[in-house]
Amino acid sequence: MKRPLPWFFAALMSGIAAASLTASLLPTVIFALIVFAAGALLSLKMPDITGIVSCVVLFYCIGSFQYIILDDINSKRFQNYIGKDITVEGFIASEPDVSEWTISYFIKARSIIHDDEDISTGGKILLRVLKSESSAALSYGQKIQVRGQMEEASSRRNPGGFNYRRFLLNSGTSATMFAREHNISILNTRHENFVVSAGMAVRNRIIDMVEKTLPRQQAGLLAGILIGYREGLSEDVERAFSDAGLTHIMAVSGANIVFIIIPLAFIFKKLRIKSTIANIIIIIALVFFVFITGFSPSVVRAVIMAVIFLAGRIAMRESDAAASISLAGILMLLFNPYTLFDVGFQLSFGATLSLMLFHKSIKKWVDSKYIPEFLKEVFAGTLAAQAGVLPITAFYFNKVSVISIISNILVVPLTGIITVVGFITVLLGQISLALAELLGYFNCALLTFILYVTKISAVTPFAVLRVVTPHAVIITVYYIAAVYFLWYKPLRNISLKIKPAHYAAVLGALGLVAFVCGIMPGRLDVVFLDVGQGDCAFIKTYSGKAILVDGGGGSAGRSSSNVGETVVIPFLMDYGVPRLDMVIATHGHDDHVQGLLPVLEELAVGRLVIPDSGNEGEFKGLLKIAGEENIPVEACAKGDVITLDRHTYMNILHPSRQTRIDKSALNNGSLVFKLKYKNVSLLMTGDIEAEAEKLLADSGADIRTDILKIAHHGSEYSTSQQFLDFASPKAAIISVGRNNSFGHPSGEVLDRLRENNVKVFRTDESGAVLVKSDGSSIRIETMLEAAAR
Repeated sequence: MKRPLPWFFAALMSGIAAASLTASLLPTVIFALIVFAAGALLSLKMPDITGIVSCVVLFYCIGSFQYIILDDINSKRFQNYIGKDITVEGFIASEPDVSEWTISYFIKARSIIHDDEDISTGGKILLRVLKSESSAALSYGQKIQVRGQMEEASSRRNPGGFNYRRFLLNSGTSATMFAREHNISILNTRHENFVVSAGMAVRNRIIDMVEKTLPRQQAGLLAGILIGYREGLSEDVERAFSDAGLTHIMAVSGANIVFIIIPLAFIFKKLRIKSTIANIIIIIALVFFVFITGFSPSVVRAVIMAVIFLAGRIAMRESDAAASISLAGILMLLFNPYTLFDVGFQLSFGATLSLMLFHKSIKKWVDSKYIPEFLKEVFAGTLAAQAGVLPITAFYFNKVSVISIISNILVVPLTGIITVVGFITVLLGQISLALAELLGYFNCALLTFILYVTKISAVTPFAVLRVVTPHAVIITVYYIAAVYFLWYKPLRNISLKIKPAHYAAVLGALGLVAFVCGIMPGRLDVVFLDVGQGDCAFIKTYSGKAILVDGGGGSAGRSSSNVGETVVIPFLMDYGVPRLDMVIATHGHDDHVQGLLPVLEELAVGRLVIPDSGNEGEFKGLLKIAGEENIPVEACAKGDVITLDRHTYMNILHPSRQTRIDKSALNNGSLVFKLKYKNVSLLMTGDIEAEAEKLLADSGADIRTDILKIAHHGSEYSTSQQFLDFASPKAAIISVGRNNSFGHPSGEVLDRLRENNVKVFRTDESGAVLVKSDGSSIRIETMLEAAAR
């Protein structure tokens, strides 16, 4: 085998992925036995393959063992201190990350003081410090002693949600701490890595010079292009770049490395420095550039490949692109196996591999003498890179940029000029700011053009398509098809007469696999999302009807983002729901309806249902958007029945049309309905309180249920004993925010549920709660329990 490194890389990735899915060494043992058995059989006819097979198994085992051992160490390192007030002594290991409410730092812990015991330790902790008007940021290398509460970073709390634990583990961080400024003491000692410190200093000088020579938006873009620093760009601008398919120009990668190598090589050649010495200096400069950019995966990958290329020139040997990228991946994963799950790593390697595999084939499609060569290159390069990262962007971001080919043709040729001029401007600025500003005018014009193209591209109708999260099998089928049609060499020898039939047969077979995987399970799914201090539930019937009940509040905690955008829509995309048949707003309080606003704006919705309580004004925002989006609105009341399919219906129990709810008691005007699927029932209660509960109990309505959604987040004013007697639930779901200031859920309510032998599930403790039923039995799972398995 001429190129074994790609196989080793694939084996290492497979081992890490298998270990992350199973948290067990059993798949590793089974895989090793299967491959060894296959290798033994193959070696009878191909003796040379034995060593390769052994190495493939070895790399797979290394990946599995490394991930499981490292994950076990990180999980247990601070386990005994979670939820406790402790004192940590350590060194600031990063620059401050300043947000609206907090300043965050990574700390390299050296010791923990708890119960008057000083315990030596290691590992990294993310420290979040509450900001004040007099806040002064700590600096890299400072030794501090901080007292605060240690917290465990949670895994994904909702389907399709952000996995905060894995994000932190990617940087080697095992826990988080929250502290106030007065609980931090700065000690005299400093501990800093000279190269890291120098890299940060150079990075800050670059940012400072860019900001001095350019307007704010253009400076933010140039800093992103040069060193991947995006803090100078607003969220709206970043979103526009994403929609236009141009985010990659701010992900420092191979192109930037080339623009460093070529000028340095030119200078060294003019100075008549020996090529060996020149290449060694360039390698040192590239490694230092990694420190300047903050070790982003795309830079690390590009620098490793460049170093291999330059080392080959020193040794007078040609480097192989496939071997280089594989070795880069192997080194990065051996250093930190969690890197495999970093989106930047996946995008960087996906784009580079697809450029290597598909570029030539795609370029042949536009091989016309009437098209300029640079346009062919940009078109083929953009399409090849997009082919490699399309499933990745769909999986993580649920969007596909349709206009990216056009925007890239207009923008990409300029980035090389901007990069070179940008670096010259930074260097020139160290001598003369006036000269740097003159050169900045030229770059400003180009950067302004890119911002203009980005803005126009992003707002063009159908420029970006929102897509559901693709299934793993669909992604596999896609890559098989891409490799087969764009790279598989024997395909070129097939006769033109049978090629169409051959293509149709292959696509048909792959499409059949994708279709089978997309068949829905015949069951009822109800998911109670963790939206903080608010309510949101999703219902999917056995026939595929999709209903959203409430959408949570505008924000979670101190975040200014809307949970509809950050939690609800990502969940729906992950669940494969691009369209909702119905959206129900139980009442108009913000913690139930604010999250519905972006849902109505961004997704197709069949109809909006609100309670007929005489208070339509409380839904003013929802009704406005419904009118703009031509969504029918239906006001429901007691006695109405909504049939979802042959076995599933919703019986509206409250409020009645005769009862008008005062605006001061909107909770009691909440829409209450019983969801029935064959022999299984679920009672949704909104935020009703004791008054409405008594009305329901006294009315003789059938409120007996298997599962009860506890009203008003477990407030002391709801879930009375009389109501529980009539409902008689087996399980109860409480949708409530962690550490909320309302005291929800009430201890009295929890005791009452316990006394009635009702099993309680809470979103603050368990994340999203998933209820699954076949119509006769019920299975309840929680996100955090599933993540722990």
